Amino acid sequence: MYKKISYILDDGQKIKLVIMLFVILVGALFELLGVSAIMPLISVATNPDSINETWYLLLIRDLFGFDEAKQIIVFLALALVIVYIAKNAYISEMYNLQYRFIFNNQRRLAVKMMKSYMHQNYLFHVSRNVAELQRNVTEDVNGFYTVVLNAMQFIAEASVCVVLAVFLMRVDVMTTLVVAGLVFVFALLVGVVFKKTLVKKGKENRSVSIRLTKWVLQSFSGIKEIKVMNKEDFFLKNYESTYRRFTALQRQQSMLTFVPRPVMETVCISGLLLTMAVKVYAFDTDLTAFIPALSAFAIAAFRMLPSFNRISGFMSAMMFNRPAIDVLYDDLTEIERLDKKRAKEEKQGKPLTIQNGISIKDVSFRYPKADKRVLEHLDLEIANNTSVALIGASGAGKSTLADVILGVLEPENGSILVDGRDIRSDMDAWHASIGYIPQAIYLMDDTIRANIAFGVEQNEIDENMLQKAVREAQLEEFVKSLPDGLDTVIGDRGVKLSGGQRQRIGIARALYGNPQVLILDEATSALDNDTEKEVMNAIDSLHGTRTLIVIAHRLTTIKKCDQIYEVGNGGVTLRSREEVFGG
Repeated sequence: MYKKISYILDDGQKIKLVIMLFVILVGALFELLGVSAIMPLISVATNPDSINETWYLLLIRDLFGFDEAKQIIVFLALALVIVYIAKNAYISEMYNLQYRFIFNNQRRLAVKMMKSYMHQNYLFHVSRNVAELQRNVTEDVNGFYTVVLNAMQFIAEASVCVVLAVFLMRVDVMTTLVVAGLVFVFALLVGVVFKKTLVKKGKENRSVSIRLTKWVLQSFSGIKEIKVMNKEDFFLKNYESTYRRFTALQRQQSMLTFVPRPVMETVCISGLLLTMAVKVYAFDTDLTAFIPALSAFAIAAFRMLPSFNRISGFMSAMMFNRPAIDVLYDDLTEIERLDKKRAKEEKQGKPLTIQNGISIKDVSFRYPKADKRVLEHLDLEIANNTSVALIGASGAGKSTLADVILGVLEPENGSILVDGRDIRSDMDAWHASIGYIPQAIYLMDDTIRANIAFGVEQNEIDENMLQKAVREAQLEEFVKSLPDGLDTVIGDRGVKLSGGQRQRIGIARALYGNPQVLILDEATSALDNDTEKEVMNAIDSLHGTRTLIVIAHRLTTIKKCDQIYEVGNGGVTLRSREEVFGG
C-alpha cells in the first residue's frame, strides 16, 4: 500500500507530508508536556514536603522567593493554564495544517484524475462505465485522502501514546510494561482478525456504490421510456435492493470500527487495576506512596484512552478505504502507459487552412478484442468544398470511418492527410477545423447560447460568430419566438425542445467555430419526414461553402452530395447517382 500511495503523491506532496510528520511529533511532545505538567501540582498538593525533594520545585521557590507551599501551588496552576493554552493552540493549528494539506491535495488529485480521463482517447471511454469513472473522480479520491488523513492522525495519536508510555516508564516500569503489552497484543489481534474482513467489505462497498450510481443515472436518463412502459417499480426495486446492501455494508463497517474501542478500554483499565492490585497485595507496596503513581496513570489514561479509540477507528478506515488506493493506482499507471505510447507533439490548436482536401490513405481499423477489421486498407479522396455521402448497411463501418476521420479513433495503419499533412501531427488544429453533427445531440441544462458556443466561457462568446451560426442553422425564427431568446434554458438534454430544434442547435454548434469541414453522422435519421426537411434545408444551404461528409441511411438526405460511396467489406466503392437513386 505504501508503494501505491507514494506513486499517487507527487514529490511536492511527499515533502509536505514529511514536514507534517515533524509537526505531528512536536505535537506529541506538547501532549507529554500537558500531562507531565500536572504531576508537580498534584505532588505539592498531596505532599508539601515534596518541594524539598524535587530540584525544579526548589528552583521555583528560590527564584521567585516563595515562602509557602500554597504560593507554589498557585504558581504551578497558572503555569499549567499557560501550558494548556499553548498546547491546544499548537494542536489546533496542527490539525488546521493537516486538513489544509488533505483537502487542497484532494482537489488537486480529483482534477488530475478528471484531466487524465478527459484526455484519454475515445476507445478508453467506450470501454469504461460512466458510473465507475464518476466514482473514481469523487468517492475514490475522497477514499484515498481518507486513508492519508487517517494515517497522519494514526501517527499523531500513536506518537502521543509512545511519549506518554515513556513518561509512565519513569513512574512505574512494571505497570507500564504490562498495560503496553496487553495493548500491543490486542492491536495485533484486531489487525489480524479484522484486516481481511474490512478490505473485503471495502471492495464490495465500492462495487455496490458504483451499481447504486448506475441505477440513479439509468433511472433518470430513461425516465420517459420508464413512465410510458410503466417500469417505475422495476427501477425502484433494483435501486432499493442495491441501497439496502450499501447500508448493510456501512453498518458492518461501523460495527467493525466500533467493537475494538470498548474492548480496548476494558483491556487497558483491567490491566492497570489488576497490576496495581498485585503490587499492593503481593509486593506489599505502601498505598500512600503509590498515590502519585496512580495519579500519573489516571491522568495519562484520561489522554491515552481516547487515542486508543481513535487509533482503532483510523486503522478500520484505512483498511476499508484501501480498495480506493488500488483503483487509483491501477488507473494512473494505465493512463501513464497510454500517454507514453502516444507520441505527443507541440499542439497549436489553430484551424488548418485547407486548400486541396482530405486524403484517406491505406486505413485499417479493428476494435479491441474483435476478430475482424471494420476497415481494411481503405483509400478515399475528398476534394475541398465538396460533399461526400457514405452509405451502407448497419455495421458496415460508416460511423467507424467517420470516427477515424474525426480523430477520435486511431487506425491500426494508414493515415488521414489534410493537404498532405497527417492530422495526428496536430490533432487540436484538426479539431479546430471541423464541425461534428451526430444523430443524438448532447445538450447541457443551460441556455441556447451556451449550448451553441459549447465549452466557451460566457464572457468569451463571439456574438458575431454566434449570430452567423444561428442564421446558417435556420434558428432565427425559433429564437425570436422565445421570450428570453438565446438566453432560454432548454433543460437537461434539451427536453424542452423538439427533435428538429435540438438538431438545428447541434448544427449551429458545429458551425460556431466556422469550420472548413462538417461531418454529419446520421444527423436526421431520428427525425420525422417534415422535421427532416426543415433540418435538411439548413444543411443543404452549406453545400459548396464547406467540405461535407454525410453519413446517412435515408437517401433523401444525400441528394445534393457530389459523390456517393458505399461502405462495406472494409472498403468504399464509388456509386453513381443512377445506382443509388435509380433511373
